Amino acid sequence: MTLDSLNPQQRQAAATHRGPVLILAGAGTGKTRVITCRISHMVSRGIPPDQILAVTFTNKAAKEMLERVNEMLPRTRGEDGSKPARPTICTFHSLCVRILRQHIERLGYRRNFVIYDQGDQIAAIKKILAGIRDGETKTDPGAVLSLISRFRNGGSRAAAAFAEPNVRALAEHVAGRYESALRACNAVDFDDLILLVLRLFREHPDALAACRERFRFVMVDEYQDTNASQFEVVHALTRESRNLCVVGDDDQSIYGWRGAEIANLLDLEKHFPEVKVVTLEQNYRSTNLILRAANGVIRHNPRRRGKQLWSSKGEGEKVLLQCFSSDEEEAKTVVENIEYDRLGRGIGWTHQAVLFRTNLQARPLETALRQARVRYHLIGGQSFFDRREIRDFLAYLRTFQNPHDDVALLRIANTPARGLSDVTMERLLAASQERQCSVYTALRHTDVQASFAPRTAEALRRFHQWVEETRAPLEAGEPMSLERWADGWLEAVGYFAELRRTEKTAEAAEARWKNLSELLQDLDDPEGQKVTPLVLPADPPPLTVAAAPASAPSPPPAAAPRSHRLSRRPQERLDEFLERLALDQERTEDAEAGDAVTLITMHAAKGLEYPHVHIVGVEDGLLPHSRSKVEGTLDEERRLFYVAITRAQESLKISHCSGRRRYGQLLPCHPSPFLKELPPECIEDAASAGAAPVDSTAGHDLFAAMRAAIE
Repeated sequence: MTLDSLNPQQRQAAATHRGPVLILAGAGTGKTRVITCRISHMVSRGIPPDQILAVTFTNKAAKEMLERVNEMLPRTRGEDGSKPARPTICTFHSLCVRILRQHIERLGYRRNFVIYDQGDQIAAIKKILAGIRDGETKTDPGAVLSLISRFRNGGSRAAAAFAEPNVRALAEHVAGRYESALRACNAVDFDDLILLVLRLFREHPDALAACRERFRFVMVDEYQDTNASQFEVVHALTRESRNLCVVGDDDQSIYGWRGAEIANLLDLEKHFPEVKVVTLEQNYRSTNLILRAANGVIRHNPRRRGKQLWSSKGEGEKVLLQCFSSDEEEAKTVVENIEYDRLGRGIGWTHQAVLFRTNLQARPLETALRQARVRYHLIGGQSFFDRREIRDFLAYLRTFQNPHDDVALLRIANTPARGLSDVTMERLLAASQERQCSVYTALRHTDVQASFAPRTAEALRRFHQWVEETRAPLEAGEPMSLERWADGWLEAVGYFAELRRTEKTAEAAEARWKNLSELLQDLDDPEGQKVTPLVLPADPPPLTVAAAPASAPSPPPAAAPRSHRLSRRPQERLDEFLERLALDQERTEDAEAGDAVTLITMHAAKGLEYPHVHIVGVEDGLLPHSRSKVEGTLDEERRLFYVAITRAQESLKISHCSGRRRYGQLLPCHPSPFLKELPPECIEDAASAGAAPVDSTAGHDLFAAMRAAIE
């Protein structure tokens, strides 16, 4: 493995293998290439691949990194035909799941624990709030969940937020009941995956020693985004070996609101005084005028590690600054500029992106794009796994995996209707709380059943019997197709008929059935090779299929799965399937959006790049957000602006309005103070640019491009 393709700073970072290393990678400086080359170079220098651990934050990043590393490493099998060892490249949560699957029984959990997603967590919080609120005050369960998450993960912001004794006492009380509720269901959430590993390391030093022996060389990507708990996990693993390499950029730390601690990167020398710092400043993405604009803004942050981005791509166009009277005028002009670029310069829609601070800013943009018949792609459509039929199906699977999962059981108990009304389930939930047991345990008690009317008691007995009979093949351990098994009980309970009954049109029912059918086919896929789209349009268009029959659609016969896929125990395969889905929490957008303009928030745009970028609504109160003045997060807002600027490759337009419509009224707005921090030599004012005459060469080229587009 040679490092000849890297620049001198990248080469230095990739060739430093032992001891603590901080790779300070500015925006667009090729950090992923450095990480993968470093791993490959380590292996070529004799470090065993299975001792290398690389941790990042998203499944997409981990998958891309693993693919690149696999291309670089030798593929020769051993003499016994075994596959060559490979580094462990995964997310924080995937790493912790691997550790907990081996050791969680030491903490009092069963090894087949389930992982709650946000919807399950909200349901658990609602149950807790129902038992403690006064009936008049309405509490947002999402806000409560966010509150206890910050409390449990700790960190500097949490310490400040919970300094007031009453607030802290409330957080402790709700967090305690929430943790007990999950523990009773043998369930963990994403915070638990980290926190339980830390508890394991504290209470069982031999487990920590085994992990240290397994992972002797640790790399962490996007280190500026780690929270206090994640830092503790990394520090525990590397405290003795000192072989820690972290890659990050303090100037791109924009997730403090969800617990990220920028101090983990800024204060690394406190924990590793001997750390070697390598700074990557050559940018491969943007032109120099764009980079100088970004450098000019971010240098106003007082506490940062200095760096000065530069590029070999030339100066490029100046950043265009525009002011509009209203957000409607702003949206209309942005669309006009996009169409001018398409017709006059041959720039397709897919090369254009519009960035904004809040989702509410997308409304006038969508209106203007639709009126101009411009295709667009709004990041943040409805997730595939948030669809009703998918959540129902996964709740069924989780009930068969673990009937004591109250959240899953309560969702499917009367879906489709089987005589177990909401009132019945509320009484069962109260009975379970009185007996301090799961709902499933409560519904099996004869005295609980006797407290209901005879018809309801019989419905409870039938439901219990059906759950036991349906999950029996999983525990029997005989080879079977999970797809055929699931198809059988879905048909038996009438779920397909329920889809047909509850949808207004046959096309909508067919679309929901196709979503479910797509997931069914993944059940017998042990490696997760088939890719299920995680995001679909919010309102799927009618499918071009023949008229649906009056009865519910029936699934096509499942193809006979390969025997090697069925050789392992069904319960084990189901556990892995549910674990894979639970860990894949990224809301990855549909890659088949085609030629369309991208609408995206600044937070969601981190890590992405676009040839032509429009940043709208750069106004005081939006950017920086009004909350930043109260919370003291002005520096993070400036970093967010910096991230937005550095998404642009070739051209950048920034706009603000003197009036913005809120609640039906046009309210006055003021330019963001960040605009004054842009270097004047990098900026071109739109008003003065419009007054300047067009030279003959530029005019000739423009009309030539327009004639070509028309022809």
